[in-house]
Amino acid sequence: MMTISQREQMILGAVVDAYVESGEPVGSRTISKTGLGISAATIRNTMSDLEEKGLVYQPHTSAGRIPTDQGYRYYVDRLMSSGTLMEAQSDKVRAQVMEHIREGNVEDILDQISRVIADVSHHLGLVLSPRFEQGAFRRLELVSLTDRRILLVLSIQSGLVKTMAIEVDSPVDPAQLSETVQALNERLSGLTVGELKKTAYERLQEVRRGDPKLLRLIADETVAMCSQSHGEDLHLGGAGNIFLEPEFRDRQALVGIVNVLEARNPIVGVLESRTEQDGVAITIGNENRSVPEIQSCSVVTSRYRIGTASGVVGVIGPTRMHYLRVSSLVRFVARLTEELVGEKG
Repeated sequence: MMTISQREQMILGAVVDAYVESGEPVGSRTISKTGLGISAATIRNTMSDLEEKGLVYQPHTSAGRIPTDQGYRYYVDRLMSSGTLMEAQSDKVRAQVMEHIREGNVEDILDQISRVIADVSHHLGLVLSPRFEQGAFRRLELVSLTDRRILLVLSIQSGLVKTMAIEVDSPVDPAQLSETVQALNERLSGLTVGELKKTAYERLQEVRRGDPKLLRLIADETVAMCSQSHGEDLHLGGAGNIFLEPEFRDRQALVGIVNVLEARNPIVGVLESRTEQDGVAITIGNENRSVPEIQSCSVVTSRYRIGTASGVVGVIGPTRMHYLRVSSLVRFVARLTEELVGEKG
């Protein structure tokens, strides 16, 4: 990262803070009123230097300056202080979540958390369910829906569940179904989902109980279910907040963002890449290369851990974002999610 002078750092920080608050290009007169003790002429010259370095830009000749993606990046990495959510705000977040989850399951909790993140941040709230890859297999159940249709229920630690309805070629005897379930659970018990994906076929080859054809079908479906990214694993709150942001008045940009949110899997991919990252991760504007439609946005996330499984909470909003406040929020919510989901395990 480039080196800039202390004066340039002060003025860049003031430009970012003022622009985040107002949404309007920031002029030297505005900065001179912030108490930096620097003359307006010096501020103008310094802002020109910052523009040459690619940290701010001038939308048109008579306007003030706006931070670039690189300017925000410098601000986040070098100028932004670390902080925690204010006690009153953290109490509000906890109270809003607790109000709706007393009787809820894990997915209900995650859905409510995404809504609370959106409400507090005024951006789009995101929660990715814990990834099964690291989760410990608890049990598998088969429920007969009809004589040729079975519901496969895969339970992972901490109350996490995946389900899939599967079709069979011929009616399945209830006794065979029960014996098959018992054989599967005996052979797969104690594995992580990652190990299950790699060794399920090998382990089931030695099984001499249950229906061989059904065993093979269940193994196929279980491995497929564990290998896929599912849009339903993503909980979105406050999608309407996107429409309120002045940055997204451009209809074409807005359509691209909405399409990605509806598709869900591109966002799942972004969040999955962060399940191994400690602390708060922030990508700004064009740093979001894997999903071009959100290159006008910033993504702020923090992972949470439930046993050996990891999920992600976060925010998507415009690059004109209060990064300290949002990063403090997602850090707090990640710890709250660990607490609440862990209690369900």
